Amino acid sequence: MANSIIFEEKNKTGIIILNRPEVLNALNLEMAESFLEKIDNWKKNKKIERILIKGNGKAFCAGGDIKAMYLSSKINNLKNKFLNKEYILNYKIDQFSKPYLSIWNGIVMGGGVGLSIYGNIRIATINTKFAMPETSIGFFPDVGGSFFLSKLPNNIGLFLALSGKVIYAKELIYLGLATHFVNIKNLNKNIKNYVDSGTIPISDKIPQEKSEVLENLNFIEENFNGSVAQIIKNLNNSNSEFGKGIYKLLLKKCPMSLLVTHELLNKAKNLSLKQCLEMEYQLSQKIIYRQDFNNGVKSVLIEKNNNPRWNPSKLNDIDIEEINFLFKSHIKPLNL
Repeated sequence: MANSIIFEEKNKTGIIILNRPEVLNALNLEMAESFLEKIDNWKKNKKIERILIKGNGKAFCAGGDIKAMYLSSKINNLKNKFLNKEYILNYKIDQFSKPYLSIWNGIVMGGGVGLSIYGNIRIATINTKFAMPETSIGFFPDVGGSFFLSKLPNNIGLFLALSGKVIYAKELIYLGLATHFVNIKNLNKNIKNYVDSGTIPISDKIPQEKSEVLENLNFIEENFNGSVAQIIKNLNNSNSEFGKGIYKLLLKKCPMSLLVTHELLNKAKNLSLKQCLEMEYQLSQKIIYRQDFNNGVKSVLIEKNNNPRWNPSKLNDIDIEEINFLFKSHIKPLNL
């Protein structure tokens, strides 16, 4: 564990290096606890004027260490402990007043988004792959996903939340999820300038590649309206190749996760990040003990056959009262 997360101090810059490349820098409990301790220290330390966070290997961070949560027993309470610390960390990053620069040079998903999206500088590169893919494993977009996704225009946040669709630099800049685009050849120079003097990078020109998502913004706005059942019906009835592809994608997702995520984003529209994280925490502590979560993680992350058995397996078989129950507070709040 000693080297899973590396902290350095150089030229008034606090540097965080996520260092579990063999698991795409997945965040575990020990890393989250170390991160919390360090960010509290750097917040008070007048010698540290800015933060840089990056990941080793081909990922920034692919998310929380869900596999470890799955393999843990109920006795050690890892699921509760990890999500508690993770959400508190997300909020502390949001409240951190010093410049906070994240290098998204590779995979950034789920919990990795939570470590970076609340900082004020988020650099995308040609290698960036961004997603909130939780509906594939019987969970929901958390780490404040309900907050930042619900604030995106034209139903694009709901689209990303339900589908788990991967998006890239061009989309990220357009949506304001990334703040800068930097060419790989200029990345190290920009990092050095920031570490040495706090110089904020100037964006390079984004390659003019086609974007399936941006080309279908009107389609997404029109068809991701109404209930989950209505959205799926809209997609199935469309003559769009894009729509048909998303329809097939949604059919593979956990039905309960789709309904929970839809309700979550509806509730989050007028809430603060603090309120969203509290809501997600209460919700998470019920969802992680459902069989769908265990089946999803086992199929997608352990056995890797991508064929989980959802229960219920159809939207129509889900009782709306169960959705309401999942959103009822039942444990001690985070008290952010």
